[in-house]
Amino acid sequence: MIQLESVSKSYPNGLLFSNVNLYIKRGMRIGLVGQNGSGKTTLFRLMFGEEDQDSGNIQKEKNLTIGYLEQEIITGTGRSIIEEVLASYPEAADTEKLMMSLSNAVKDDPNNNSLINKLGEVQNKYEAIGGWTLEKNAKKILGGLGFRDLQFHEPMESFSGGWRMRVALASILLQEPDIIFLDEPTNHLDLEATIWLEDFLTEWKGAMMVISHDRAFLDRSVNHIIEIDLKKVNLFHGNYSDYIKEKHIRIEQQRGAYKNQQKQIKDTERFIERFRYKNTKATQVQSRVKQLDKMNIIEEPTVDRAVMNLMIPQPNRSPLKVASCINVKKEYGNNRVFDDLDFDVERGQKIGLVGYNGAGKSTLLKMLAGVEKVTKGEVRYGNDIKIAYYAQHQLEVLDPEETVFDSLSKDSGGWGETEVRTYLGSFMFTGDEIEKYVKVLSGGEKARLALARMLLSPSHLVLLDEPTNHLDMVSRNIVEKALSKYSGAIVCISHDRHFLNIVTNSTCEVGNGGVKTYDGNYEYYEWKKNNEKNSQQVNGKKNKNKKKKSNYSERKKIKNRLAWIKKRTSQIEIIISDCEKILIDPDNKSDHELLNKKLEKINTVESEYLKLLEENETLKSYL
Repeated sequence: MIQLESVSKSYPNGLLFSNVNLYIKRGMRIGLVGQNGSGKTTLFRLMFGEEDQDSGNIQKEKNLTIGYLEQEIITGTGRSIIEEVLASYPEAADTEKLMMSLSNAVKDDPNNNSLINKLGEVQNKYEAIGGWTLEKNAKKILGGLGFRDLQFHEPMESFSGGWRMRVALASILLQEPDIIFLDEPTNHLDLEATIWLEDFLTEWKGAMMVISHDRAFLDRSVNHIIEIDLKKVNLFHGNYSDYIKEKHIRIEQQRGAYKNQQKQIKDTERFIERFRYKNTKATQVQSRVKQLDKMNIIEEPTVDRAVMNLMIPQPNRSPLKVASCINVKKEYGNNRVFDDLDFDVERGQKIGLVGYNGAGKSTLLKMLAGVEKVTKGEVRYGNDIKIAYYAQHQLEVLDPEETVFDSLSKDSGGWGETEVRTYLGSFMFTGDEIEKYVKVLSGGEKARLALARMLLSPSHLVLLDEPTNHLDMVSRNIVEKALSKYSGAIVCISHDRHFLNIVTNSTCEVGNGGVKTYDGNYEYYEWKKNNEKNSQQVNGKKNKNKKKKSNYSERKKIKNRLAWIKKRTSQIEIIISDCEKILIDPDNKSDHELLNKKLEKINTVESEYLKLLEENETLKSYL
């Protein structure tokens, strides 16, 4: 379909990639990964034809149809969303107009065989391009992406940028081109729409290339990974998890080859130095010198940012109940979001909020943060509770006249330059970028800086609304690791399931005016929901066989969860053991602050440990 031969591309500020050789075939579903600025979008534009390569050739199959979803938000067009989607298929619209015109002509001249034959030809063409089912398919796709039936005929201008991006995505999917290029398609989707898109793309008959930082999405949707790293483009077979394993193997192989070559170089240099001035060894010395000159030097593997540890300050011990919603009612005009809601957040609890779009997830977060008033009832906090709230659009805390470095440094508690630079590196601010003024940062950069600053404040309750949206894969992993070890309570909204699985230990489903709690991460929530859905009733009675054997996919999920529980409980046992060693060490008996922190840590992880043991026994009963 598309072949790249020795393709190179540079910009004035440097080389992006060189000598790229790729062959994109039908059926390939490719995830394109790499650090921000590595050239992912540029590679898209080269293949789409929006930019020219500096050297090399790009060949495309004749009559190849291409769909391209960019990150730029489409403007209003005066059309309704269904009209906008159908307009993306001009051949069908033009054929329909011609068909209507011919139909009217035949009515006026029913004996004109030429017109009748022409109408038949046009009707056949309309059927061949799917014209009769076009609107039905358009509505099906829009529904999958989260639009309600009543919204189909609303004007584009009435929707936010994120919803307009969904319309643009629907337009591309309806066209069914030979190959689609999707740049961050899930950034503006909630979880339900993301899962629908995954299912849709797994049935995609053409080729696909997608840029995404959503690991779960890449695991379910792609069968190849293309990585841009150190100005090179590498192809991996399999999904994202397969890519991580294979990359680790390749790095270890490269490290071994590098060490062997370095030893060979040193041995050769020693030989040359030792016998340089001996006439009897002159031929051998010259041979070794030529050997070094001709040697293809193996580069030392670079240190992956993923191994960095993000150290965020921990809060002091809080009351057991950090925050509570008591008989809360919340309404917007005639729209009732919550009705008599009772909801508690406890010390050490890490809650992921899930639910359909408009269910009230962000509203609940805002009520807990105190930025949204309840209509009735009360939000109550524990004594001396400190709250940190992050939302992508809450950026007024940033001073536009400060640099990135100064903005963070003033809240760092006396960190040195190296510590500040390392911390900012976890949020993708490197090199000269930390000297940029806040006022010239993009919206995504400001969001990253706001998140970095917020996490410097040791808070008992951390509230996060889509914290990973502007982070690359490596930064997400770093933040995930830090938050999973955070001793305070966390309530977060995220459509990144990998983030939810790593960070949270509780999942709350928001909807129908209330909240339903599941004592586990998103993977556990998914398993429980599937189990509830699949529970059978016979003649209106519950199936008596409550311990019915699960099907293969369910058993696999249970086994994966059990493996994770085993790993996590082992980690907790080590944490408790380490804390107990500190508690009984005589050298620490006067350090009351340290002892209190370790006691608090033990209490927090023991609570999680007991829940996991209980869950472990429950899950085993289903195998």
